[in-house]
Amino acid sequence: MKDVLNNVWLKRCVSVFCAAYAAVIALLTYATFLYDLVFVSGKQSSFFMLLAVTSLIFMLLMIYTRDMFVTKLISVTLLPVVFFLLLFNLANANWILIVPPFIVALVIFFAAGTGETVKVIMGTIYLLLYVLGIVVYIVCNMLLSGSAVETTLDMNMNPQSSVYQLYKGDLVHLNEVVAEENAISPDGRYRFYMTDVKNSSAGEVRIYVVPNGQDIKLQFFSLNQKGIKKTITNKGVRGIVPNVGWTYKDKDDGTQELCLVYQLTPQDGWRENGVTSMPAKNYWEFLGFS
Repeated sequence: MKDVLNNVWLKRCVSVFCAAYAAVIALLTYATFLYDLVFVSGKQSSFFMLLAVTSLIFMLLMIYTRDMFVTKLISVTLLPVVFFLLLFNLANANWILIVPPFIVALVIFFAAGTGETVKVIMGTIYLLLYVLGIVVYIVCNMLLSGSAVETTLDMNMNPQSSVYQLYKGDLVHLNEVVAEENAISPDGRYRFYMTDVKNSSAGEVRIYVVPNGQDIKLQFFSLNQKGIKKTITNKGVRGIVPNVGWTYKDKDDGTQELCLVYQLTPQDGWRENGVTSMPAKNYWEFLGFS
């Protein structure tokens, strides 16, 4: 048995197999760069157990093959991959997605059979990467996003929050406005959502339009499209749920344009805004660029 475990070809095959773990983490990193990862309610614990057990198994396999070239390569590339995984998920606080790969990356970095000189040099670089990267991330979000707190207005608001208390007298109306049959455009390509914004002034209510049907639903989580949204208005009054709907507007060339119509307060008139022209995807939203 000992001879089998010490077989260099077995170790090479296992080492190549371990690359699958690094590939999955890299894929998750890329996916969370393009999408918001939102866990299915009640599935967080199951996913964490699955990820933790899988990470433990692969960590042991990588320790077993620590002298193989592929494992050495993984040991020096996994930490920067996990750094970006951390960066893309800090805003959502998806720690159950971040912690297991980080532990694996850290352990195999020190356990792998790479030279001490490489470990010292790369370790210093990665330490600076993590420290300075997180500092830059925090500074960018503070400068670009400010101190405003934005909360989506829907029926999933925390009943203990101050935002919920602000709108609890109009929840029936809110439910009617944000209902799927009203929020999604007639052609199914767009949907709107509203947010409450608490800032240093009186605050505001914003209405956004985003693409619909571009989310990816998986067993444990969904990947929700991000970075593509059109701000319809930011002039709403906190505590008042706007009336919002869809309509078609006749254009001079005989065609029709899809428009979002809204009434911010009962005293206001109805306004409309065309939505067929959407802004380009913002890839830097995680840094606070809007």
